[in-house]
Amino acid sequence: MSFENIILILQTVGPFTVLVTVYFLVTELKEQNRVARANARQNIADSHQRLTLAGLEEIIIRIKVKLRAGEDLSPEEETAYLTHFTAILRGRQSQHYQYSLGMLDQSEWDAMLSSFKTLLGDERNLRIWSWVAPTFPADFVKLVQNEIEETTTEDPPSEEVAIEKEVILEEDPEEETTKN
Repeated sequence: MSFENIILILQTVGPFTVLVTVYFLVTELKEQNRVARANARQNIADSHQRLTLAGLEEIIIRIKVKLRAGEDLSPEEETAYLTHFTAILRGRQSQHYQYSLGMLDQSEWDAMLSSFKTLLGDERNLRIWSWVAPTFPADFVKLVQNEIEETTTEDPPSEEVAIEKEVILEEDPEEETTKN
């Protein structure tokens, strides 16, 4: 077999080996993407579990009971709650980053966004957010601000607003009768 025949055989077989190699790389990248998504979900689950377990600490339980009862918190409790709530926000920031990289699917992301309605519906949490917001990336701050705006527009009117509306409704019929 001459050198020219060997070159001809290699030139014929070469493109097929390149195709096989490209196919292998594409298959491997798809598998790595699935593994990365599963890893991201596991990290989220681990983070939620740690926060849940932290919520079982005596001081956090005491804080939650006081908050539900409308009682004031001690300075120590305020600090513990600030730390706990900031940890929750950092977890949401991590999820936002993973979503922006395509590591979370839409349903997972939607579930995370819905949790903001609970978190940001509380005046204390809004005060904490306004204080810690400058420590977060701008794109996450924008996301949270949008969620705050949506949450406040979706909230039912407070008791004061409902009373004011009743007063206005009671005044309207009188105005119409005096105008006629």
